[in-house]
Amino acid sequence: MFQTRTIARPGSQGTVPSFFENNPELPVLRRAFVEAVGTAFLVIAVVGSGITASRHVPAEQLAASLMVAVSIAGALVGLIVALGKVSGGHFNPLITFAQWLNKERSTGCTVLYIVGQVVGGALGAILAATMFGSPMRTDLDALPSFGNFLSELVAAAGLMTVVLGCARSTKWETGPFAVGAWLVAAIIATPSTSYANPAVTLAAIFAAGLVGLSPLTSLAFVLAQIAGMFVAMGINKVAFTRDAVVTE
Repeated sequence: MFQTRTIARPGSQGTVPSFFENNPELPVLRRAFVEAVGTAFLVIAVVGSGITASRHVPAEQLAASLMVAVSIAGALVGLIVALGKVSGGHFNPLITFAQWLNKERSTGCTVLYIVGQVVGGALGAILAATMFGSPMRTDLDALPSFGNFLSELVAAAGLMTVVLGCARSTKWETGPFAVGAWLVAAIIATPSTSYANPAVTLAAIFAAGLVGLSPLTSLAFVLAQIAGMFVAMGINKVAFTRDAVVTE
């Protein structure tokens, strides 16, 4: 039912750009499973580092942010390098959705990837909270401030600008490390601490510690992130011609 058809890619012939799988003919359920597993491990790193920081450096906001930033960036780089050749290493619905909008990924594959990412993220948050014995946060509260909403829009726009730009490169390895570098900076530089990932943001409803979000805040952040994705797509369209490839 969900067969991946041949999709145009931004790389030159014979190359596999960042965030695309080596072999799109692999069964889509296998690739979606890898996306679910990768997202689960990423969320474990997000939630676990937040709980650890809240326990060990609760009064040092900068130190806590550094701990979380290094943990998340390190986990994401490692997961993309390890699993990206199978699924593309998205672990983020924004990347999958943007590729679908650019006609680089089929509808069936997109749906299964996003379902896998969201389910994997929720399981990762629940598992992390259980490991640490911390209560999950599911309480309702007010919507985030405009500053935090704007922060998530900017964080997602920056992340997706990096992702879409790296997808133009002929060197697959540029993507994981560029994304990791951006996340370290964005987590420290943005007041919302740069969730920039709807699967992680929704999983944060079930999270404990510093990264836990209420359902209202989570949904508002997801809307901001989607808006940021469209901003990044506009930037990418202006910056690159349709067939532009970065060779270095």
